[in-house]
Amino acid sequence: MRNEEEPEYTDRYQCGHCGHSATIPSLLIVFSQLVSALIGGGVALYLMLTHLSAAMSAWQFDEDKGSLQHIVLVVAAGILLAGFGYTLYRAGQNFYRRHIYLHPGV
Repeated sequence: MRNEEEPEYTDRYQCGHCGHSATIPSLLIVFSQLVSALIGGGVALYLMLTHLSAAMSAWQFDEDKGSLQHIVLVVAAGILLAGFGYTLYRAGQNFYRRHIYLHPGV
């Protein structure tokens, strides 16, 4: 039950009881969100911890030149980490929504 205008990466479900219909992301999209959030979040976390350690080390030894650069990179990695966290959250929501539509009584 797919219209011509709908993208192929969505599934359309219709309730047998009330007739309500919904277009939700396919399992491939949910899996891709999950994998990209985990890999990207892992890399962002690694970079954040690495530059945080370098910033703390530079601060400890009074190297002002290097600490500012590392602090900016820690903030940038934190923003990336927040974005990947949101992607992981959306993947969980989409997976739950798929579960509700595929297994309504469970």
